[in-house]
Amino acid sequence: MANNKNILISGAGISGLTLAYWLQKRGFSPTITEKRPDLIDRGYMIDFYGSGFDVADKMGLVDALQARSDQYQITEVAFVDNHNQTRAKLDMIKFRNLLNHRYFPLMRGDLETGILEKVKGIAPILFDTTITSLKNQKDGVNVELSNGKSETYDLVIGADGIHSGVRKLTWGEENQFSHFLGFYVACSVIENFFDTPNVCLGHFEPNVQTTVYSIGENKLANFFAFRSEPLNIHGHEAHMQALTDRFEKLGWIYPQLLNETQKADHLFFDAVAQIQLDQWHKERVVLVGDACQCLTLLAGQGASMGMAGAYMLADELHKADGDYKTAFPSYQQKLKPEIERRQNDARGLAGSFVPRNKFEVGMTHFFLNAAFVPGFSTLFKNQIGAKSIIK
Repeated sequence: MANNKNILISGAGISGLTLAYWLQKRGFSPTITEKRPDLIDRGYMIDFYGSGFDVADKMGLVDALQARSDQYQITEVAFVDNHNQTRAKLDMIKFRNLLNHRYFPLMRGDLETGILEKVKGIAPILFDTTITSLKNQKDGVNVELSNGKSETYDLVIGADGIHSGVRKLTWGEENQFSHFLGFYVACSVIENFFDTPNVCLGHFEPNVQTTVYSIGENKLANFFAFRSEPLNIHGHEAHMQALTDRFEKLGWIYPQLLNETQKADHLFFDAVAQIQLDQWHKERVVLVGDACQCLTLLAGQGASMGMAGAYMLADELHKADGDYKTAFPSYQQKLKPEIERRQNDARGLAGSFVPRNKFEVGMTHFFLNAAFVPGFSTLFKNQIGAKSIIK
């Protein structure tokens, strides 16, 4: 019989839902708080492979994710210039082969929804609810919630992302741990203004990168990235103005993209930053996912490694029979060195993610064209973090 069974998880995202599933499987009783009113956001397109794929396989999720991925019929990504002339291609069939077919292109919301289906009925989710106060005590953690309730839990786990409220309440202000990498990103789902389906285009200019891809139902998912000094801006209009300032004069299809983005139901806009925290746990509170191990979109592994971290944390608690004094340090010791290595790799990829000049744009095109050439393919596989840490 496990000790410290009554566990509160802050965040019903990919890490939090995965953690709830595995804690329940291991004999614990998790409850999840989630600040959103529901989980209908589609988010942005991700490449799902590696450690996260292995966790999904253990959860019996692969068939469901395959069905969701099948709606995105993209066989090739074309990287084009201002005149829409192709400068590089990424063959997605070869990409799948490189990853032994353990790969899905997915909207982030597809993955979240797939995991949610596994969690429904086994772990209560308190929507529209956040933790407003945490007090570590000898026999538990006293928690005050935004719904006015006060409860005591054996353990509290912050799975609430890069802007974690649990981390702020327990460790202090975010600026102590957040390291800005000099980029901003924005994503939205817009109307498909192309005459053809199954569009997937990438475009590089010095200091910017954009990707546009079909996601079915006459929709496009678009992704902007740009280099910048830190911006102190908030709200949809300010975010749209920042995008307009940087993209509207670049030509290509940016006028249409910006116009449709302005009309989109939701715009995700955030700085690209990494969280670097010496200790991921403090007494009865511990962090998982982007709250402590943020790799950034540069790495393209956030969802996958978030699932891996959740699986490993639940496993360590199970092996320690709920003894957090043993489980939390063991979880950190096993995972943190790998996270630090991948964070370092992500910083090194910045030049190809958003090239700084025309030379770097050309080198990025060259590398993409050479991705599946023998010799280069091993380097490419290593750079995208394909190796799984899940046994």
